[in-house]
Amino acid sequence: MHGACEIPSPLGMLNLRPEQEDDRDFRYQLFCDSRQPEFALLLPPPVYQQVMQHQFHAQTVSYRNEFPQARFDIIELDAKPIGRIVVDRPGTMLHIIDQAIIPALRGRGIGTAIMRALLDEARAAGVPVQLEVGGENDPSARLYQRLGFVPIGQISFYVRMEWRPPSADAGASQSS
Repeated sequence: MHGACEIPSPLGMLNLRPEQEDDRDFRYQLFCDSRQPEFALLLPPPVYQQVMQHQFHAQTVSYRNEFPQARFDIIELDAKPIGRIVVDRPGTMLHIIDQAIIPALRGRGIGTAIMRALLDEARAAGVPVQLEVGGENDPSARLYQRLGFVPIGQISFYVRMEWRPPSADAGASQSS
């Protein structure tokens, strides 16, 4: 997936385009919407906003530093931003760094459509797909398990999951 790309979804054609500086406000709101709502209840609103701005900035800087070759895309539906995905392609795998969809459109097949497109890319390249998820009870973990991802390790508070393309040997032995 190089350059802008389109992916069919149950809600219509999705467009993935490279992030731009003027996407910052959308990305910040999506970042806040992707955090546990209970967190906002623990802090007074000004402190909560300050913490969120700090965490957003820290995530932005760390992703850019850790994954300088990654692709940072905004997901659009009907020319409106509805999500974000960050994918690193070091050549040995596809590493999904971050994926988020606005709350109003979660659970409607958009994440599945994007993941299937990435799995198709990985299958064609013969490389695995790896990602980290908040835990096995995370709703996104269920999506990844349905798509064939399996846990392969633990990183801090996250479960590392992997999907491997079917090997040519497995395909040959299944057809005989």
